[in-house]
Amino acid sequence: MHITTTATHPGGSVLASLRALAPAHPMTLDEALRLAERQANRLLELQDGVVVPVPTSIVTDQPRITVEHDPDLPAHAASGCSDWDRHRRTWVISLNPTEPRRRRRFTVLHEYKHILDHPSPGIRPGRYAYQRPVAEIIADYFAGCVLIPKRLLAAAYYDGIQRPDDLAQLFDVSQEAIQVRLAQIGLGEPLLTGRHPRATPMRAARYYRSAESHLLEVAA
Repeated sequence: MHITTTATHPGGSVLASLRALAPAHPMTLDEALRLAERQANRLLELQDGVVVPVPTSIVTDQPRITVEHDPDLPAHAASGCSDWDRHRRTWVISLNPTEPRRRRRFTVLHEYKHILDHPSPGIRPGRYAYQRPVAEIIADYFAGCVLIPKRLLAAAYYDGIQRPDDLAQLFDVSQEAIQVRLAQIGLGEPLLTGRHPRATPMRAARYYRSAESHLLEVAA
């Protein structure tokens, strides 16, 4: 599937363009999720065309972004991590080479969101019922929005590609990731008890409670 866009690249880097969308004040979780979706959409718009599956080169081709495989990642960063290498003057996304390829694809986008948020004023303090830090939840949501764009997922679904395994193959992601995104945009069964969710960031955020917070990271 290939959709040609007419967006042109403005002056400055992609990273700067996406960071410019962030407000100067601390955000609520709902605001941060909305920002993540806007940044994901903008990242896709800045390409000459959107190709499915979305390639990780959407990030790795950017200047001062380096992806490396590190089998010695610490336990708290089992899938990957990111930091600024001041000697090489580049952001480094480190991936665990033993992870499945689809999970590594997701991790590249997840870590890129952390890089985007590096100068951010952060999330407004609050009581959040999640086992993981909210920054990880937001990075998950951003990665899902980039790799499984809502518009293209809906188009594929209404074209008759509705089986999770077929959609997972089309977008080159895990079936769990597809199920989460389908539910987020109102096309799948809710993953938690309660009313069927719609495609709003706040309701989407409810999918990340407890064990469900890992769904977008699990590779098929």
